[in-house]
Amino acid sequence: MDSRGPEPWNPDRTWADPFIATLALLVVLAVGFNAGARRARPARPSTRVELQGRIADVTLAAPRVLGALAGTALGSGEALGSLEKKTAPGWDRAILAVHAAERGDLASGARLSGTVPDATFREIWSWAYQGAGRTPLPGELAGVLRALGEGYAAGMLEARCAARAGGDPKPAEARASAWVLPRLAALAAAGLAAAVLALGGLAMAIFLAAVPARPHAPPRFAMSGRALLIVLLGWFLTHLGAGFVTGTALILLPFLRPAALPLTYALHALLGTAYLCWAEDIGPRELAARVAPGRAGRALASGLGFFALAFAAVLAVSVALSPFLHAAEPPQKDLMDLLSRMRGPLSVGLLFLTVAVVAPVFEELLFRGLLLPWLGERLEARLGRRPGWLLAVAVSGLLFGAMHLQPLGLPTLGTLGIVLGFAFLRTGNLLTSILVHGLWNGGIFLFMRFFA
Repeated sequence: MDSRGPEPWNPDRTWADPFIATLALLVVLAVGFNAGARRARPARPSTRVELQGRIADVTLAAPRVLGALAGTALGSGEALGSLEKKTAPGWDRAILAVHAAERGDLASGARLSGTVPDATFREIWSWAYQGAGRTPLPGELAGVLRALGEGYAAGMLEARCAARAGGDPKPAEARASAWVLPRLAALAAAGLAAAVLALGGLAMAIFLAAVPARPHAPPRFAMSGRALLIVLLGWFLTHLGAGFVTGTALILLPFLRPAALPLTYALHALLGTAYLCWAEDIGPRELAARVAPGRAGRALASGLGFFALAFAAVLAVSVALSPFLHAAEPPQKDLMDLLSRMRGPLSVGLLFLTVAVVAPVFEELLFRGLLLPWLGERLEARLGRRPGWLLAVAVSGLLFGAMHLQPLGLPTLGTLGIVLGFAFLRTGNLLTSILVHGLWNGGIFLFMRFFA
């Protein structure tokens, strides 16, 4: 029987250094190629309203649907002007054009309508609110209503078209009001949850500062620095290339197309875990026992407090940076677009499982389970315990943010990564940071899916 212990990898520098340099060069080239391809891609006008426009549709409709209960600020000209500055010309501006006309401000409505690239919308808006032009064909009106998201603005535009044609606008108005009510309730619930989480995060910060942490021995990884670099760079290249592999496979197996993104993520997550286990010379069970020791219940319970702390910290950073980033696309725009196109419970369920479960498990394993303790142990030897581990938390958190390749999202994603690092160190169990990460991703997914 072979009773030898694990023999972590320590590659010879004579071949490892050139290999690492090659991997790093490939990563730089791949990232640069992707960035260049995005910049070179011609900007196409949106074909339908986006998440920001749908939320604006709800908030601007609130005073008309609820009257005084909603307050007049939501529907004020200042609110409309502020939203205009935050939206690019497209269907989100079409939402604002309809709301301006419904408030009786036809001049602003006409100006906003003129910024919408779709000529059919401009013609229908002019006919509905100004009586100019021809009567739209049923197919044209239906297409515009779908692009508007079939929400309140779409319903009111349909009502005005019906009235202009001599019909009854009340059925369309009733549908528009019925669309608003549950979404207003959702926004109110989200606002209440945000307030509770912000206060909970502040309370958690006070608790962590006042109550000393129980001593936990972080997991030890004995692979060399060269081995770690090969694992991380190799995984990142796999991450960048997994989409190409999956896309090629789907040409032969098109029935798997609804699972394209889950399959892509599963591919690089499984290979990344295999790289880690191979370099440390351990199996998946030993790896799990190493990063998640002890009782799961206590670690998961702590996760709720750290989730509140993560929300409060990211909120504070977002508010501080809002004067500089308010006009930029949100970091989750790609996910918003994907959710708006996705149909069917199977596709949505698989994507939710990927975003809220698979991604948190693997990313926490890589950044908090491996990278953070590996850096912390070695930086502690050089800088001392507290500065060494604080620097390890900061570096691993910022690398986590950078890995998403969303420059505008780096401040918030990096802040989230830093809180996740403290959560792992506080409990000594990766289940804590996995739960926080899963709640974060899952909450964003459900909110965007509801409005998308």
